[in-house]
Amino acid sequence: MFESLFKFDRIHFEEGSVGFQSGSATALFIVMLIALIAGLVLLYRTTDRFGRPRDRALSFGLRAAALLLLCLPLFEPVLITPDVVPDENFVAVLVDASESMNVPDGRANDRRIDEAGDLLFGDRGAVAPDLEEHFKVRYYTFGDQAQRVDTAATATAGFHGTNISSALDHVLSDFRGLPLAGVVMLTDGGDNSGDVPLNMAESFRGRDIPLHIVGLGRETADRERELLEAVVHRGIDEATGAEIDVKVRSWRAESDPVAISLYQGDDLVHTDRQILKGEGKIDQFTLYYEPEGTDAAEYSLRIDEAPDELNTANNTANVLIDPRQDTLRVLYIEGHPRRDFKFIKRALEDDPAVHFTSILRTGTGKFYRQGILQPDELSGGFPVSEEEMFGFRAVLFGDVEASHFSLDQLAMVERFVRVRGGGFGMLGGRVSFADGAYWDNPIAELLPVVLDPDRRTVVPRNFSDEEKPVEEQGFRFTPTPIGLENPILRLAASPSENQSRWSQMPGLTSVNLLGPVKPGAAVLAEKPDDEFGSREPLLMVQRYGKGRSAALATASTWRWQMLLDAEDGRHARFWRQFVRWLAASAPERVNVDLESDRFAPEEEIPVRVDVYDEGFLPVLDADVHGMLTDPFGTVSEVNFQPDLGDAQSYRATLLPSAEGVYSLDVAAVIDGSEVGRQTQSFLVRPSRKEYYDAVLKRPFLERLADEAGGYYYTPNDAGAITTNLRSRRTSTSIFTIDYLWDMPFLYGMVLVLLSAEWIWRRRKGLP
Repeated sequence: MFESLFKFDRIHFEEGSVGFQSGSATALFIVMLIALIAGLVLLYRTTDRFGRPRDRALSFGLRAAALLLLCLPLFEPVLITPDVVPDENFVAVLVDASESMNVPDGRANDRRIDEAGDLLFGDRGAVAPDLEEHFKVRYYTFGDQAQRVDTAATATAGFHGTNISSALDHVLSDFRGLPLAGVVMLTDGGDNSGDVPLNMAESFRGRDIPLHIVGLGRETADRERELLEAVVHRGIDEATGAEIDVKVRSWRAESDPVAISLYQGDDLVHTDRQILKGEGKIDQFTLYYEPEGTDAAEYSLRIDEAPDELNTANNTANVLIDPRQDTLRVLYIEGHPRRDFKFIKRALEDDPAVHFTSILRTGTGKFYRQGILQPDELSGGFPVSEEEMFGFRAVLFGDVEASHFSLDQLAMVERFVRVRGGGFGMLGGRVSFADGAYWDNPIAELLPVVLDPDRRTVVPRNFSDEEKPVEEQGFRFTPTPIGLENPILRLAASPSENQSRWSQMPGLTSVNLLGPVKPGAAVLAEKPDDEFGSREPLLMVQRYGKGRSAALATASTWRWQMLLDAEDGRHARFWRQFVRWLAASAPERVNVDLESDRFAPEEEIPVRVDVYDEGFLPVLDADVHGMLTDPFGTVSEVNFQPDLGDAQSYRATLLPSAEGVYSLDVAAVIDGSEVGRQTQSFLVRPSRKEYYDAVLKRPFLERLADEAGGYYYTPNDAGAITTNLRSRRTSTSIFTIDYLWDMPFLYGMVLVLLSAEWIWRRRKGLP
């Protein structure tokens, strides 16, 4: 509409300038115009047709304005606009060729990459031939990197990521020293690189290189379902199974259950049905699966496609399930046979990932030992050396007083956590914490809470109420917001569902009163402020040295097992997760760190191996070697080199290309003897991040174009790109002169002014 009124589009007026070419006749035209206006003034002063001066002035003003517009062509108004010299300036055209451009949400359900080709070279836009007529054009495709191509007409969308910053930087490097008139980018804006493209836009503006962006795709995902995340954990309730934490999102309104299915190859092995929130809300839940085999294997998790769903590539996630057990040896020392010990022991002995060893004091100098490896192991009621102590991954103290141990034994526990990286947990009881006089020994340093001897319990507190049923007595174990997110207290994947499950647990009937929580420690659960007294911390954790410590200030979790249904596994689950969390920080003597269990093909995988001696001090001269088995069974050697910046670490880099399951077996040798070995499996599959939230990011692209001094276009507006580029002022621009005297707007305004004056007079009844 602007162009039809003013002969030229807006960019011509923004980049150009308006002038007059009447030259030496300008003065004569001005005199003539003054004379015409003077004559019109004289005519209005001598007429008596207007009764009021205001009517006379309004009529005069409208006619004088029309007269001035009619005389404007005498001054020969012109628009002086810049234009490019053909083949003197360059334009770079970048086509997004990442996987999200395969989504078929274009016109007539065309893929975005096909729509880009149609806009450039097809009947719909043919932007490229128009550009090539006036510029030297170079074509690029880009994803996580950019590459120059002869033509973008046959581009395929295969990049596994999008990095707009890298693509723009690549163009700037290519055109260093060349006259680059502008950059044209066709993309959906799904940058997932972590870089900040707006910084590159500022560089473009500083170099006076505009960025013109054509946005492709739909801005909403109202028909989509997405499987956002699938994380595999070692199973707690199943013997050798796995827990798969699943995060999904549906953009539709959902009413019926949706199937989430687990496949091994083409075989369906497990299905769960869930009702989703829909409308863009995220659902979290946990699947339980027990594989039949004993080797690590790849599975695919799939969510049912929605009706008319366009982007189905985000409905599937590949996961690795490794049923091989990583045995955690745990030592539990208990002062007397109490109810909590019985149920804790049962929960941990039934955990296939835990080798449970217990020492129960049955009398002075008498101990009942279970789970020992040698007949004389722990015969004195405690490890006799650090080597024996360091063979465990976690140590628990039950209801046993500090005077039961020697100072050297307590110092050994402190070094077990600080140096070995083990876990230590103290449990509530009549003679634990301050009630067991632990406040002035090495254990006090370990604990995440200060022990206050002034808060020792003299008379046991009564948490019973005879008027209430037994299951309703006591106080509630109340997780904090931090606790609901911690793996120790995770009874469900969703924090809201997790909180609901904890709120249904039977009450507790004992509490140890402690001092303030130490800086850096976290309170995971509390006794609430209730009829039994003020709020008290119940479960606290912290990092200590290389390891972890925890304090559970109650001895009544047995009520959870006794008062819940026999099939309810929440008590056992809590204790297994508590112990596994404590033991997780304790490394093996040869410890392999892969950072993840899934990587993309050709992705560099840094592998770190830590090697320790029997006292878990760094080993500097170990011979560390590994054997990598690829998905086809081919074995190759991996050489590890010492890390000069980390004494006990040895590093290597893997670069797998084939897709599938890999197994890395690493061994360390010292003085000809193997000190340890560990095997880790990992999965190599292309990332699907391009297909998540794969909608057109229009606000981002509009801002990016604006920051770079360019424009954002819809596919229907892309034809204006060449005109806008040609109308820019550059160092090589030429200028064209076009007349404006015949603008439709000019004569339209004359007609409007005269018509308005005539209509006004007729409505006033004037002649």
